[in-house]
Amino acid sequence: MGKIITIKNNKGGVGKSWLTLQLAHLTSMIEKSPGINHKVIILTSDSQNNILGYSGFSDNFSVGLEQLVNKGESSEIRIRENLYYVPLLNNNFSNSFREKLKSTLKNLKNNYDFIFIDSVPTLNIDKDFVDSSDYIIIPTFLDTATTEGIIKLMDEIDMTKILAIIPNKFTKLKTETEWYKILKNQVRGTNINLTHPIKYSSLINSLIEKGKTIWESKARGAEETQLILYGIVEELIYE
Repeated sequence: MGKIITIKNNKGGVGKSWLTLQLAHLTSMIEKSPGINHKVIILTSDSQNNILGYSGFSDNFSVGLEQLVNKGESSEIRIRENLYYVPLLNNNFSNSFREKLKSTLKNLKNNYDFIFIDSVPTLNIDKDFVDSSDYIIIPTFLDTATTEGIIKLMDEIDMTKILAIIPNKFTKLKTETEWYKILKNQVRGTNINLTHPIKYSSLINSLIEKGKTIWESKARGAEETQLILYGIVEELIYE
C-alpha cells in the first residue's frame, strides 16, 4: 500500500513545487527490492503546473487530474524513470469531484509506492489532500510572517502527520538564525524533523532553468542540499 505525502504551506513562494519534485525524484531513484525502484507519482492542485517546467517537460497535454478523477482516464505524464506527474487543467473543484478524489487516492495507493502532492492552500481541496495524507512536509522561509504561519499551521493540522519542516532559501541573516531557533524550540519534544536550512543558491536557479533536478547535478555546491533532502526521503521510506 502506497504512502501519500503532502507538501504544504499556507504561504506561497516558499518552494513547495520545487521541493516536491526533488523529494519525489529521489524516492523514485531508490530500490525497494533488488533491481526494482519505487514507483512514484506527483499530483497537484496548482493549475500553473510549475513542476513540469522544473522537470524540463515542455510538450502539450490535454488531460489531467480532472479526467483521472471524474472518468478514470489515464492522465499520467512520465517525467523521469519511475516518476510520473498528473497535471491540473483548472481549479474548479465541485463537491462531486472532491468525493471522487478520495477514492482516486485510494486506488493510486494500490498502484504507486509513493504519492506526492504539491498543494495550493487557498482551495478547499487542500483539506482533502491533508486528510488523506500519511505525512506532511512543510517548506518555509525563516522570516516573521512565514514562521508565525508555520506555528499556526501546526495547531490546525494533526501534528503526528508532520514529518519534516524544511527552511528554504536561507541567506544567513541574523533574523533568520533567530527564527530557526524559535522553530527548533517549537518542535522540541515532537518527532518533527526540522532540517538544516537549504541555502539560497544560484546553482539551484540554474538547474531550474535547465529543467534538471538537484540529483542530476554533480556540482560540489549541490551536495549539502542533497544530504538534507536525502535524510527526509530516508525517513519516508524506512520509517
